[in-house]
Amino acid sequence: MEQEKQIELFKATVEAEEKQKEKIARNLHDEINPILTVLKLNLSKHKIDIIKEKFNIEDLSLDQQILDQAINGIRTTCLDLIPTYLLEYGLVKSLESYVVTIRNNSEINAEFENKNEIENTEYFNKQAQLNIYRICLEILHNIFKHASCTILKLSINTHNNQFIIDVSHNGKGVSNEEIDTFTEYSNGLGLKSLKARILILNATINYNNSSDISTIKLSIPYQND
Repeated sequence: MEQEKQIELFKATVEAEEKQKEKIARNLHDEINPILTVLKLNLSKHKIDIIKEKFNIEDLSLDQQILDQAINGIRTTCLDLIPTYLLEYGLVKSLESYVVTIRNNSEINAEFENKNEIENTEYFNKQAQLNIYRICLEILHNIFKHASCTILKLSINTHNNQFIIDVSHNGKGVSNEEIDTFTEYSNGLGLKSLKARILILNATINYNNSSDISTIKLSIPYQND
């Protein structure tokens, strides 16, 4: 029975990754592609205006706004994908970048805090770092979707050969018992995928529900390889 449960969690992880790829493809097609099409049409118009000596340089300000919108959309999509940023700069910088993106693109006052003087992720290979990153994104996604918070903080620390990630917010929290029930009976793949990644990392996660500040603590032991 335990083996079947592990297989089910593994399948959920794979299915969740495929759903994520579908979401990314949809974002690129439905959001980014139309923006770039408009920009291309504007550039063609500018070319004609220049030939007719009717070009107005102020029109470039609108194009700049369109380009900024495309850049923000692509940046968000890249963060959902296996991020090149993660491969190049590591887990801590990638999480910080994601929190900054939240702060800049929502009404949530999001804060990032690294209590370590060094990266401290050399104890994890790239796949482990990706799993940690995916867990954090799923935690944050669930907070945005269900907690209705206005203040959020993600902190990183180390203790007793453990990599510690604390997420606190002022929204509606959940207890460990509630999250276990949600995971077992949910038709979605997110929570099941999160649990599978935690098992793969031999990590622990603890949910604390409070009327003021609710917290989620993720503890991942260092890996030898």
